[in-house]
Amino acid sequence: MKKKSVVFLIIAFLMALFTSIKVALHSTFWMDAYVADLFKHVPDKAIPFFIHVTELGDKKGIGILALVILVWLLLIKRNYAGAAMLALSLALANEVYKVLKDMFVRPRPDLEHLVDVKSYSFPSGHALVGMVLYFTVAYLLIEEIQSRSAKWLIAIIASVVLLLIGASRIILQVHYPSDVFGGYALGFIWATIWIFLYQYFNKRYTKKRPS
Repeated sequence: MKKKSVVFLIIAFLMALFTSIKVALHSTFWMDAYVADLFKHVPDKAIPFFIHVTELGDKKGIGILALVILVWLLLIKRNYAGAAMLALSLALANEVYKVLKDMFVRPRPDLEHLVDVKSYSFPSGHALVGMVLYFTVAYLLIEEIQSRSAKWLIAIIASVVLLLIGASRIILQVHYPSDVFGGYALGFIWATIWIFLYQYFNKRYTKKRPS
């Protein structure tokens, strides 16, 4: 694992630990009030856009993109390890965030919810599972591309989509900003662990495979 990856992983771990402890202690976050105030300036005309954006992080949006990438990995690239890594990391992440929500039992913001929600607030499932999907897909695409500019373009697109998904959950008043940041951090940790396992088993397989 590269040094930069280790640094990002440590930052994500500290962020996840910080938000989890604060939520468990029922402490308030300064970021919740500050960031929420910033998003209050979003005009009402933009709400339909963010309702569509938030669908990129729900079950339907996640499922469609995951299916497309799985078909590409299995039928075109014959990357069975990558397909297994993506499928397992997503399926288990979907269960992990539900367990975490039931552990922390944080109520949703006491505001008018602009989309339907039924579960607890922390962590944001859209942020957590979205991070796992878009980060992993970006990694798998970048792995196959030689062009440096194309690699950067994929990384930027994935980052923008993730930021918009997170922002949509705050703008639609169904999550605190700390829910989203905690979800990002936990999702990054989860995705990184699975990518590390993928790299490890890929190297072992490559070494054992006869030339």
